[in-house]
Amino acid sequence: MDFEKLKISDRKIIVGIDFGTTYSGVAWAETQRPDRRVAVTVWPISKAAPEGESSDKVPTKLRYNGSNVEWGFSIPVTAPSDEIIEWFKLDLDPSLQSMGTAVTTAASRGGRNVDRLVTDYMSALGEHLMYTLREKLSESVVKNTSLEFVVTVPAIWSDLAKDKTRQACQRAAGLSTTKSPIHMISEPEAAAIYALHGLDPHGLKVGDSFVICDAGGGTVDLISYTITNLKPILEVQEATPGTGALCGSSFLNMRFAKFLRAKLGRADGFDDEVLADAMEKFEKTIKRQFTLNAKDDDTYIIPVGGLANNKELGISRGRYSLKASDLRVIFEPVVQEVIKLVKDQIASSKVPIKAVLLVGGFGASNYLKERLRGAINSSIQIMQPPNAWLAVVHGAVMKGLAQSAPDQLTLVRVQNRRARKHYGTEWRVRYDEKLHGATMRNKKHWCGLDGCWKVYTMEWFIKKGDSVSENEPFFTSFVWTGPVSQGRIKKVKMDIYSDRTARNAPMARDDNVGLLCHVEADVGHIPEDLLNRRKGNDGQMYYELNCKIEAVYLSASTQYTLLYNGQRYNSVTAEYV
Repeated sequence: MDFEKLKISDRKIIVGIDFGTTYSGVAWAETQRPDRRVAVTVWPISKAAPEGESSDKVPTKLRYNGSNVEWGFSIPVTAPSDEIIEWFKLDLDPSLQSMGTAVTTAASRGGRNVDRLVTDYMSALGEHLMYTLREKLSESVVKNTSLEFVVTVPAIWSDLAKDKTRQACQRAAGLSTTKSPIHMISEPEAAAIYALHGLDPHGLKVGDSFVICDAGGGTVDLISYTITNLKPILEVQEATPGTGALCGSSFLNMRFAKFLRAKLGRADGFDDEVLADAMEKFEKTIKRQFTLNAKDDDTYIIPVGGLANNKELGISRGRYSLKASDLRVIFEPVVQEVIKLVKDQIASSKVPIKAVLLVGGFGASNYLKERLRGAINSSIQIMQPPNAWLAVVHGAVMKGLAQSAPDQLTLVRVQNRRARKHYGTEWRVRYDEKLHGATMRNKKHWCGLDGCWKVYTMEWFIKKGDSVSENEPFFTSFVWTGPVSQGRIKKVKMDIYSDRTARNAPMARDDNVGLLCHVEADVGHIPEDLLNRRKGNDGQMYYELNCKIEAVYLSASTQYTLLYNGQRYNSVTAEYV
């Protein structure tokens, strides 16, 4: 590909941000050199030392020290554990809270809500990114090249949680100062773009299907893809709606901490500092080394400095011997949940699966890979692509490059996705005894405009499992009415509902149909003479606007546009609830 054909004005720096539960990653590429994706691997240890720690990712942690916001590696190792705020990403989607995930304490937060925490963290991350870009590319290149951001979010998150992430990024000082577009992509789709591109092209055939299992710190997301085209670029489509749950590796950390407190919590000298050192050893070494082949009496050394020798407890010279049999007990419930998710995804795909691609930090676990290998059909390969921990952030950059120059820079294209739930609106229709029956009889009401009984029913414009494409918008036609006597119409409002249950889409709204978002369009600038009016059955004059809402469903967001009288009104705002 001749990347130099890109006009100077089209050149951009594409930045991918993988905002994770336990660790976050950043990578970038220039559109004229898209094959050179660069991950940020050097992080600050203080305001005065912006290049003090080398790591592929940075901890998703905050500490408020007076007026200073410390983050990642800049939080001193001696900081009291109750001042460190971590795992706060999970609080963006309260609907998924389970397994004791509310792990941040009110004391350490100091009354700060999750939106403030995410904004502060993204600000720090963004400021370090800008420092890094200036160091690598020069001040003038960064100043004169436009930036675009692609931020990843779990696919299983609610639309509200995804929207809150986008808003936090827009507020973040390190990102907002550039006034750059911020795009969203689901984590498993980003991982899929990276992982599928890295497969041996000679071993791929049209019709081959793969499950991508993106196992991160907090969430495990799964999507199945079927190859629809190999050349000139790899094209895939989703084989079934994605699934997922909160069962990432942070739950191993929680189980390990609980285990250690139960074993050593009463030993003299055991405190938060001892636990923090032990957790670091577990996170960085033991969790990643543990394999299925380990014998029950194999031991792993945990530092417990300051604890007296205790043969009964297994403490000697400030070290605790953790048995493989104990590790198995810590791992199994979490691994079992991932295995169930993979099995269910394979079953729901209804197509032969060639391989499961494990990506994400937890996806790199040898124990998880081997347990999965023994739990599913032996004809299905279990693969761990190289750099699995960075798969999501590299995939985000690849997606951003493709968006900036689709003809030149697309490497893997997701043609179609599968809707994860029913999407629809609620409108009044003429009451029909045969159609609506006795169950809706008490909900009918009189319409003065049309002079008849009407009821509210659901109009589903997308059903769960439907194929949706970025290139094919969905349209919903509706008539917006209002008495002229109440003043001119200034806003057209629509409520979008969703139903995530496995049932067929219901005729009327019930407790399982939840409000997804309010869509509001400002039509105050439309001249009065362009607003249609007609006389109602009751003799009153009514506005009657024949409108359409256009909805484009992207990887992790939705764009709404109002169409009226052949005009497009992009003044549509969507407020998620």
